[in-house]
Amino acid sequence: RLSEMTSINTSLSALASVIAALTDKRRTHVPYRDSKLTHLLADSLGGNCRTTVIATVSPAATAFEETCSTLKFADRTRSVTTYASANLKA
Repeated sequence: RLSEMTSINTSLSALASVIAALTDKRRTHVPYRDSKLTHLLADSLGGNCRTTVIATVSPAATAFEETCSTLKFADRTRSVTTYASANLKA
């Protein structure tokens, strides 16, 4: 159980790192290969498609910190811009 939580947290940290790299115009390298999650989402996050991120939050007072963290992450992801275009066969 502990190793599963560690793996999830590692993947989420890698996802946050990718989002930070995509929003920073000065960075040339995006670390998609840092986790399986970011490697699988590489085309969706920085590729030729439209992506929707759904942030699930809780109204409970006990989940306040987690909700704030989720909303901050969702706000950062809004800064990622991709340009989707139709794939046309020649």
